[in-house]
Amino acid sequence: MRAREFLIEKTTRQQLQKMQRIYSKMKESPAVIDELWKVVSTKVTNDEGGMQSRILQGIDPANTGNEQDQTYGDGFIEGLVDAIDKTEGTVEEKIAFAQTLGTVDHIDTKALLQPLAGWSDWLVGTPFSQRLFDTMFNFSPFKEDNKGPGEFALAILSPRIKLKGAKGDIDVDGTPCEVKAGMTSSGGRLSPTESTLGLLYGNKEYWNSLVPDDGVKASQMAGERINANSYSAFLEKYGLGAKESANILGAIFKASGVDPLVKRAAAKGTGVTAADIIAIAVKNYGLSQGDEHFLILQKYIRASLYFYIDDLSPIINRLSFSLPLMDPDKRSAAQAQLGILKKARK
Repeated sequence: MRAREFLIEKTTRQQLQKMQRIYSKMKESPAVIDELWKVVSTKVTNDEGGMQSRILQGIDPANTGNEQDQTYGDGFIEGLVDAIDKTEGTVEEKIAFAQTLGTVDHIDTKALLQPLAGWSDWLVGTPFSQRLFDTMFNFSPFKEDNKGPGEFALAILSPRIKLKGAKGDIDVDGTPCEVKAGMTSSGGRLSPTESTLGLLYGNKEYWNSLVPDDGVKASQMAGERINANSYSAFLEKYGLGAKESANILGAIFKASGVDPLVKRAAAKGTGVTAADIIAIAVKNYGLSQGDEHFLILQKYIRASLYFYIDDLSPIINRLSFSLPLMDPDKRSAAQAQLGILKKARK
């Protein structure tokens, strides 16, 4: 009684009137109670049982069975508690998620491993887990141990998806996948080991060896900035044929096993396309890293692309890419950046 009296003492007349109207409305329609609680509950930071302690207990590795991805990196458990706390939702939703971690699957893995999918196709969990995925997608505590956007979010929401430390970033139903994700269509960069890339910009020794009888031409080519889209025009400008093209592409992409793709693209002469060169860059990267399956996630349009390294055809018309073949910036030269186009390429 004293608590009620104290509340009344500290409440203004206008607030009391609002309370009476709310109470009357709840008596008329009990469903209003649930709606009001959803609003009030999101403002509660610690219920009687200690919300954070109950969440921490729920995600304790000892209680999550096959789901152990929260232990992958230092600070991942604390980060998960923080992400749950920061995600919009009621106390009940947050605790329910934590207490069912490892037993409820919030990801449709078959839908995830489709060439093109919307997030709603595979993010099939509860409304809270869907909001939590957005919170975790680019959450800084989960970008440790060489993990990028989306990887922990996928792994923690499905017992069938595991974080990996060797080939691939995650394992989806036994398929190791390299994840390239981003907030915009620019996506992730493919940075293979240095030994599998050749830098030709300003490399006068290389160009002199390609055209030993024309020093002026060699000097001009050494200073050209060329990307995948302008490569065919570069060949035409300097009158270079299939033989020279194979030499150039082979000098840039040097991973063992990429040569067949190089020869196939070079054989097209000036008809070589940016897609042909992107296929070489992806294969070169995959061979250097031991990756064969790729998953691209793009938050802005909430879409995903999945493809096998030897066949980009199912996704090439929705694949966003940039690839500076010869460029003074050594940090990006010959390294493709992949993302997802909002609309299909014509």
